[in-house]
Amino acid sequence: MALFGRRRGTSDRRATRDDLAALREWVTTRQGVEAYVEPPTNFTETTVVLVAADGESIRRRVASAKAAGDFARKAGIPVYDTNRVGFPQRMRDYAVRQKAAQSGRAASAGRSAPARPPAERPLSPSERDAIASLQVSAGADGVSGRPGDDVLRQWWKQARVRSHPDRRGGDRTEWDEVEQAADTLGLTES
Repeated sequence: MALFGRRRGTSDRRATRDDLAALREWVTTRQGVEAYVEPPTNFTETTVVLVAADGESIRRRVASAKAAGDFARKAGIPVYDTNRVGFPQRMRDYAVRQKAAQSGRAASAGRSAPARPPAERPLSPSERDAIASLQVSAGADGVSGRPGDDVLRQWWKQARVRSHPDRRGGDRTEWDEVEQAADTLGLTES
């Protein structure tokens, strides 16, 4: 018994056969699984986190780090110490995707989800290059953040005027770059 009759902050639950069975079943139903061993804390025993190639994961208690290593070797999967390597980024990415999917389902099910503006898709490198090309050709000042479609269309119009082959002695080089940028950004479709 600890000081003043209080228990230490450890968990009563130990690893069971069901935990190992769940891990075995999980390994056989996922691709690219890796094992990450977490050391014991004041609140939990040693745990192993299995992470699939897509980032999905499962955490279960194991008897010891040695038991986790033995499990991973028998399952034929790599095993890592989280104190040394941490967790893979794909695990966090998966959690973000799941949270986004959950909030999307909540909104479509008629539940009142907090109103948020739709998240913008990150720009691809070719889209960033296309925006920069239009901006330079148009002689436009930089904008903070992602320019809207109306700004991009205005830059395209200005860039076409400035790079027209008639103004450049028949040279189509910059004109073709401007048109390619507009096509990359989907401005030519409407």
